[in-house]
Amino acid sequence: MRLKVVVTLLFILVVSILLINQLFLSEDQHSPIENQSSSAQQSSPLEIIDENKYVCPMHSHILSHQAGECPICGMDLVVNKSRSSIEKIDRNNKQRSNQHSEVRISATVKHNLGIRTAVVERGDLHHRIETIGKITRVDPMARSRVTSPISGTIVKIADKYSGAKVKQDEFLFSVVSEELLGLEKAFQEAFVSGDKATASGMIPNLVAMGLDAEQVSKLQNGAEPVFPAKFYAKEDGYIFTRRGEEGDAVTSAFTVFNLGGNYQVIEVTVEIFERQWDLVKEGQAATMQLRNLPGKTFHGRVERVDEPVGYTTRALESRIKFKTDHQGMTQSTFAKVIIDGKTKQDVLMVSRDAVIRTGAGNRVVLLTDSGSFKPVNVTIGEEAEGKVEILSGLDEGQSIVISGQFLLDSESNLSTGLDRMTSAAEMSESDGSAEQ
Repeated sequence: MRLKVVVTLLFILVVSILLINQLFLSEDQHSPIENQSSSAQQSSPLEIIDENKYVCPMHSHILSHQAGECPICGMDLVVNKSRSSIEKIDRNNKQRSNQHSEVRISATVKHNLGIRTAVVERGDLHHRIETIGKITRVDPMARSRVTSPISGTIVKIADKYSGAKVKQDEFLFSVVSEELLGLEKAFQEAFVSGDKATASGMIPNLVAMGLDAEQVSKLQNGAEPVFPAKFYAKEDGYIFTRRGEEGDAVTSAFTVFNLGGNYQVIEVTVEIFERQWDLVKEGQAATMQLRNLPGKTFHGRVERVDEPVGYTTRALESRIKFKTDHQGMTQSTFAKVIIDGKTKQDVLMVSRDAVIRTGAGNRVVLLTDSGSFKPVNVTIGEEAEGKVEILSGLDEGQSIVISGQFLLDSESNLSTGLDRMTSAAEMSESDGSAEQ
């Protein structure tokens, strides 16, 4: 009897389970909410939010384009407002992304933090190029050639021969040339007629041909244009060789004097990297220091800048000459070389320490007229000797923070972040109250 009862109950239980399972399968096939949910899983998140207006408050993956009940918990679906809220918050954050909150601190806190300020000013940006060079040539018998830049005839020459000493700016010889005399006459005519622009443009050519300032002044005052080109010794030394006599014809390739001094010429080759190419020019001053001669500094000038750029090194070769009487230099020795590069004039600049560099850009902390501190975005240009050029973002005379600015910037970012969170919460509350 008991066995029959047990069998009957098991049969009833199995039948009930089958009926319930069949019921749920039927609902899965006909429920629009479930179809929306399954199809939503194959769509992108933005498409889901766009196409489905309703969502279950307990199960966020249950979405539908029409009102109804959640098939899992039976709760009524509610309007999906996440997209509108996200758009509003994102729009608000974008508007605030370039804004920074002001920070106000007491004098005591300012002192404890070591806050120091400086004024944005205009000035000249001096570039100093530090590099490593190698001594490529040591000339113990250094000589300098004295030639005439124009073709003509020697009209006067100093009575000095090999071994004779000469002083700097001492007269050596003079040359007269038909080309030079024609240029002198044209210059005088232009100056007398009042054509100052043309006359001024001729002065560099006259100087390059050998006229000095005194001769140019005499031409302006009406002197007869028959001045010869005069040439002088550029430094103290002595004469190695002398060629030519009065009345001899010379050209620009003819060496009249070979001069030398009690020194040797050291040629150093250095490499200038790509970012510094436009800063180096011939004639710039340079200094050199050697590790085997501590405490000694040698002075020279850039003699040549080779234009071809090394493809692999991306560097220019520059040759610098130093004159010295020191005998402790040998070829292939490495040296530390500093070149006084180009000077950029009248630029707006601040201390390099004042600039806060981030992945999103550069900014400085500005001291406002009300006494508060506020980070501002800036665009920077060239850098040199601890100074940074400011292209935009600041004006001359404004005060900026040069010490302790990172703490103020962090405080401003924290305040700005809290403002964004507060604005997002306020918008969410306003959306909820509007729906109610």
